[in-house]
Parts: sequence; structure tokens; C-alpha cells
Amino acid sequence: MKNLFKYLPSFLFCGFIFTFMVLWIALPKEDFSQQEKRELAKFPEFNAETLFSGDFQKSLDTYMSDHTPARNFFIGLNADFALISGRNGYNGISMGQDGKYTDSDCIALGSDGYLFAKPTRGTKLMENAGYIKEYAESSDIPVYMTVVPSSGSVNTGKLPYNHPEYKDFELIGGVIDTVGDKVGFVDLRDTFRSLSDEEQLYYRTDHHWTSKGAYECYKLLGKKMGFDPVSEDDFDKEEVSGFYGTSYARAALWFVEPDSLELWHNEKQPDGSVSVQIVSGGNVEKENNDYFFRDKLDRNDKYEVYLDGVHGCEKIVNNNVKDGTLIVVKDSYGHTIVPFLSQNYHKIIMVDLRYYKKAVSDIADEENADAVLVLYSLDNLSTDPYVNFLE
Repeated sequence: MKNLFKYLPSFLFCGFIFTFMVLWIALPKEDFSQQEKRELAKFPEFNAETLFSGDFQKSLDTYMSDHTPARNFFIGLNADFALISGRNGYNGISMGQDGKYTDSDCIALGSDGYLFAKPTRGTKLMENAGYIKEYAESSDIPVYMTVVPSSGSVNTGKLPYNHPEYKDFELIGGVIDTVGDKVGFVDLRDTFRSLSDEEQLYYRTDHHWTSKGAYECYKLLGKKMGFDPVSEDDFDKEEVSGFYGTSYARAALWFVEPDSLELWHNEKQPDGSVSVQIVSGGNVEKENNDYFFRDKLDRNDKYEVYLDGVHGCEKIVNNNVKDGTLIVVKDSYGHTIVPFLSQNYHKIIMVDLRYYKKAVSDIADEENADAVLVLYSLDNLSTDPYVNFLE
């Protein structure tokens, strides 16, 4: 009996390994992780080149890790343990979207279930601001701009106790100085900070702003760009529950409650007056008669309900508005605000420079545009290598 107890830990360990091996072989392999919001590794190609280069072994390790039985449970357990032991996400416990633990992908848990990414480092920020200034100086039509600060810089009262300094407001001030007077800059900083205690301007589980945040920006743009924003009272707000954003996927804190999306419908806008076209290579790939693509609500990333997510070029026409053509150069924050801007412009051409390589100046000439709006989050403006494609 004593010998049995002596070897019991070894028996249990071997049994554990054997059980996991059987489960790994027997359980079906998924292609996509719903909670992590990413494609899982496929079985690597085996040949002499991959074998002798070491790529096969590396890829096999990733494949086995991605398909470990109860993977989400263990990832969540690790994140929970790091949290209760005082190592919140800023200290490097969070899982990156490539399945590895990386400093830049860290997410920290604040109060009220808010998940915060680390502050931007502003690597290309002033360089990109310089490109925008050059474009505005050469443009024959007005160029407007706004930069959306991060949730961490606005929701300061919800940050975890031990957090790095967010310098968004300082960095945005530098952008304003760089672009100069030729760009009509709309500054969100003071308004967002003052509203943050009473309004939810950002999602808790995602880095994007909410429809309310986008609407507040829309009102400020109206003052600068010379249009009268539609009153908030004119919108019917449809709530869609069960939204888990990218911050949730990266943090692996599965106990955090989901957000709700809001779809704002202008009650005074006639049905069928809106046309949204996804354009690629001059051809219309997809068309919808609403700003909201409801098929996306059944997908993993419900945020794509706004204008069908990321595309190189989209044309939005509102026949309820007689005139006005606006070019919006944007990142994904633009998807939520363009339906508001469409209340005041007959046509909006929405361009994402990451996927649309034609010069913005050319499309502005072709469409006889009245103005260009450059709208980025600070994080994306700090890293985007394609802003120089404006001209």
C-alpha cells in the first residue's frame, strides 16, 4: 500500500497525459475560435524543406496548442489567476490574437467591466499628420479632420489602479499643431471627457466607440462643417444584446459581461431612401437598402453590422437629402458615424486606405466632392502606413 501511494502522483500524471492525448486525437478540430475571434492553426505542410528548416516543428507546436482540449478553459483560468494574483493585463498576462502572449496586445480590467488596451506609442503619428497637412494644402476643397482618443484616456475613473499613463490628449494636441489652420480640426477631447461619467461613449469589451460616442462626434462635426445635426430625439434606438468585442477576446477574462449594440434609426427618414454599395475595382460587389447589414448580427463580430465592416470603398446615397457629397477617409470608427453624416449629405464615399489604393484626390474630383473628412482613432493614426496614399 505504501508503494502504491508513493507512485500515485506518477500514475495520476501519466493518466492525465494519456487522457489528454486521447481527447486531442478523438475530438473534432475547429477552424475558428469564437471566444478568441481568430482563425485557428491548420495542420502544417510536411515536406523536406519545412522539415529541415524547422518550420514544420514550429507550426506543429502552434497547431497542437490551438487544438488543445478545453483550451478556452485553460486560457481563461490563466487570465483569472493572473488577475487575482495582482498581475492585471498591463503586466503581460493577456493573449494576443496570434495565440501568443505579447506585451503590445495586453488588456487590463478596470471597474464596471471595462477592458483597456495599453496606451498608443505614437510611432507614425506626426508623420501621418504631416501627410494630411500636405494633402489639405494641395486640395481645392475643404479638408476636415478628427482623431478619436482611446477609451483609457477618456474613462480615467474606470482605469485599474496600476496603469500606465495615457498621453492621448497630449498627442492629439501635437496633431492639431502639425496639421495647421488649413485643416478644419474637430477636437473631441474636452467634450468626451466631460460626458464620460454619465454616458457610455465606448464599449466595455471593445476598443470602438458606441453609437452614442459617434453621435456626439457627429454633433461637433456639424458645428465645424456647417450642417445642422439631426436631433437625438428623432432617432429610435434598437438594442442588440450579446456583443463581445476584440478586447474581450484578447483579455480571456470570460466572466466579463457582454455589451449591447445600438442601431439608431431616423424615424423621419422614409423607408427605402438609402442605398449602400460595396465597391471593388469599380464594380458593385454588394448592395443594401439600409446602413445596417443584419446578417452580421449572426456572425462572431457583430460590429460589422455597421455598413458591413471593413471594405476599401463604399458609396452611401441618401435620397432624402438633396445635395452634398462628402469623402470620408477613415478606419473602422467611421462605420458607426457615417450613418449619422448621411443624414446631411446626399452621397458619402467612404474610403479605407488600407484596402483602397487610388488617390483620394482623384476620387474627390470624379465625384465632384464638396469636402473631405479624415477620421481616425489615435491608435490607428499612430500606426497606419497608408496615410500617404491620400494623394
